[in-house]
Amino acid sequence: MGFIGEIIGVPLGYIVWFIYQIVQNYALSIVIFTILLKLVLIPMAIKQQQSSARMSAFQPYIQNLNKKYAKNPSKKSEEMQKLYKEHKINPAAGCLPALIPMIVLFGMIDVVYRPLTYIVHLGNDVIEKAIEIFKQSTGTAGSTAIQLNVINDLVADPSKYSELGEDVVNSIKSFNLEFLGLNLGEVASLSSITIIVPIVALVLSFLVMLISMKTNSASADMPGGGSMKIIMFIMPIFSFWITLTAPMGVSLYWITGYVFQIGQVLFLNKVYNIQKLKEQAILEFEQTRKKKKKKLQNKIKSDGEVVASQSDKDRIALARKKLNAMYDDEVKD
Repeated sequence: MGFIGEIIGVPLGYIVWFIYQIVQNYALSIVIFTILLKLVLIPMAIKQQQSSARMSAFQPYIQNLNKKYAKNPSKKSEEMQKLYKEHKINPAAGCLPALIPMIVLFGMIDVVYRPLTYIVHLGNDVIEKAIEIFKQSTGTAGSTAIQLNVINDLVADPSKYSELGEDVVNSIKSFNLEFLGLNLGEVASLSSITIIVPIVALVLSFLVMLISMKTNSASADMPGGGSMKIIMFIMPIFSFWITLTAPMGVSLYWITGYVFQIGQVLFLNKVYNIQKLKEQAILEFEQTRKKKKKKLQNKIKSDGEVVASQSDKDRIALARKKLNAMYDDEVKD
């Protein structure tokens, strides 16, 4: 978890705690929190969809620059930045929506590992006393899941923790970690029925990647588009590992997110179809190009940029040559 997890975990913990005060169910609190988070992130997902479409439509421009300035990287970079600015392209626009879920994951892991702090809202001195009783009675050393272990141990034998006071014991005892017969405070095991949790996460992760690739086929021609196929296999493995090594409260958050994401991908493809967005972007880029070309034509007509001694015919020919050099090589129709 670490320092970063704690920083992110504090605000997330208060949100989960607030939801828990309303529904009085730990599992349902995690599910509701996950859905609310995904709903908040939908505008970012839409922007990411639009950004992917625009970058896909922009590829012919990039390929032309790569070819034209293959031996001059600095010039290529300079011209690339000009094109990005001219066509209002932000190459990094799609990064933030992909990073936020991973950042939130760190915070949620901290919240799940420390429910006595974030959900039950016990003081540090009370928690430390409960941990001390647990260690003395079980002979177990501390671990990242120590608060979860305390809850499970207290539920099994509340009398051991009587010195904490009746109110504290009842608060911890009433915090129910059960969900569909699973203990959200435990880690899934390869040797028990809980292995179904990592398997479900693996399958859902694969489905999300598969559906995303099929619905966002327009992004396949982008540089690095082939890496999506690699991610398609890496993410399910990562999901399996996360849900196999973390308490099942984290798994519930992870799996709920995937179920929501499947619906989100299908919804965005219907309302913000990436192929249609790409076609719109192509038309927009072409209009921008034509406007710039027309502006340049007008400028060449009105300015005396060429040598005065040249004939009108020579001046017109030179102007056309300059125009073609600046534009026709930039993007080939």
